[in-house]
Amino acid sequence: MRASDWIELLREGRAVFTAILVLAIGLHAIDVFVIVTVMPAVVADIGGATFYAWSTMLYMVASIVGAASGGPLKAALGARKGYSLAGLVFLAGTVGCAVSPSMAALLIARVVQGVGGGLLIAQSMALVRELYPPELRTRVLALISGMWGVAALIGPLFGGGFAEIGWWRGAFWAGAPIIVTFTLLAWRSLPATAPAEAIPSFPIRRLALLGAGVLCVGATSTIEGLAVQAALLLAAVLMVGRTFRLDAGSENPLFPSNPLSLLSPVGTAYWMFFLLSITHTAIGIFLPLILQVLHGVTPLVAGYFNGVLALSWTAASFLTAGWRGRAQPVALIGGPCIAALGLTGLAIGITSAPLSVIAGLVAMVGLGVGMCTLHLTATTMAAAARGEESLTASSIPTVRSLGIAFGSAGAGLVANTAGLARGISPETVANAAIWVDGVAILAPVAAALLALRVVRLRHHAAAAAGEDASDSGSRSV
Repeated sequence: MRASDWIELLREGRAVFTAILVLAIGLHAIDVFVIVTVMPAVVADIGGATFYAWSTMLYMVASIVGAASGGPLKAALGARKGYSLAGLVFLAGTVGCAVSPSMAALLIARVVQGVGGGLLIAQSMALVRELYPPELRTRVLALISGMWGVAALIGPLFGGGFAEIGWWRGAFWAGAPIIVTFTLLAWRSLPATAPAEAIPSFPIRRLALLGAGVLCVGATSTIEGLAVQAALLLAAVLMVGRTFRLDAGSENPLFPSNPLSLLSPVGTAYWMFFLLSITHTAIGIFLPLILQVLHGVTPLVAGYFNGVLALSWTAASFLTAGWRGRAQPVALIGGPCIAALGLTGLAIGITSAPLSVIAGLVAMVGLGVGMCTLHLTATTMAAAARGEESLTASSIPTVRSLGIAFGSAGAGLVANTAGLARGISPETVANAAIWVDGVAILAPVAAALLALRVVRLRHHAAAAAGEDASDSGSRSV
């Protein structure tokens, strides 16, 4: 892509819109890396090691609620007010994290942050469609995606730097002026569109069931007793299943038709998104803790290992973006296989391998997930049912967020079962690391098997479409 193509994003008054969108996604992405990097310092300061994984899980649950609320909020307030309100909610959560005196207060602040982050993401996607012509949308989306690579560099710098000087709260305070700047810029620059005449109803019941289901999964990591844990897991499955059943009969669905069916390409792809999110979350959430306790690295260096995951993901996306035809199934199937090999290596060598080897294995996971996710998104959009194209695309982030929430909760459950709940020591961290990475291997392996099915289903659909076109041509003759 030529440099002149990218300059089009800055012409005809679009420069300020591009800056606002980049800031919005950047704020959310950087926060993900900040919290993972500072969590060891947070636990050392205010305690709550048992709830280590909850900061990520609750954030993702709240972001799901926020993302689903983005459409109704924008319809009710208009683009300018809705987007600015999202910035204020995110700011409130960030300040809440900075002043939290206990783990309970921090988790509440993370919920507020998550709602704000979800609102920002959902409304950003809507603004891309409204503010940019079709020929520029793929470019601005690529630029937005690239912010995750930038966040992989800035996030650990914020988190690790402040953790090293013994002031982890500074990582949140440093972000507050940027959020204020973004909110003011959005208020001054976005068009003041009028609220919609017909405001869609807010799906309170479905979102409550969905959030309660994910919280049940997280609760299993803090409650002892196999029977109670099994009951919570069963309750979670029933609640999430009930959410999808209610959604199927709703006039304003959150998901396309048959979103969990393995008989359709979209349903199968959604399961892949879920599993791929579990794959990268399972290693990312505990990686800084493992490296600091077992390998003696500083918080800053440990944070950049998560940056390796994001940068390799971004690199894979750009390197394979031009793959078409027969190369696309290679990305869909090969990506999870590469990620599974990386996780296998981490499960074997995370406690004793050199840091360079660990970095390489983390990069393998990022490369595998990145190359698959990019082409899986394109495949899912192409397979969307007629009339559900927009709904299918907009619900992909929600499915991925569900995978991250379940992945962080599941990793916390495995880690605490393996001994982390007894306290942070080299022995408990080593045992937890081996078990978390070992169990996580199942996710990309299952995703690879589902990728085979997606490829087969798409092949059959293409063949059927070809036969229909041939029959139609014969009849016309």
